[in-house]
Amino acid sequence: MKLFKLLISCLLLVSAFTASTEEKRVGDYIIYYNAFNSSFLQPNIAKSYNIPRSGSTGVINVAVHRWTPTNTPAPIKANVQGRAKNNLSQIEELAFREIKEDSAIYYLADFQFRHQEETELKFSIRIPGAEKPIELELDKKFYKD
Repeated sequence: MKLFKLLISCLLLVSAFTASTEEKRVGDYIIYYNAFNSSFLQPNIAKSYNIPRSGSTGVINVAVHRWTPTNTPAPIKANVQGRAKNNLSQIEELAFREIKEDSAIYYLADFQFRHQEETELKFSIRIPGAEKPIELELDKKFYKD
């Protein structure tokens, strides 16, 4: 629980200063996602999630929720896949890892980028029981620390 609170605090801090959290609503689902430089993570948090802490490594964070009958979102499991594409059209497959802490479920993947490079992040979310996957894209310019 303590580690989760640290991660959430770090992600909120990152969101406030550098990486606005995007949100996409599709039917009964809401997807929250953002991407940021891994060097913004505290060393102990990066180590605990096996994320390389580097000025040229980015992290994408995805969380999937479903609206409940009480009209509140609840985290759910999903299958998240994706890729990162740089300015030279080089593609890196994203290896998302599921993180479960208490009632929270989210998916993290890291990728490489070059300084001042626009990176296109495309990802697909398959939700058990849903007809088709949810396709999302995030274009972001990253800066090396």
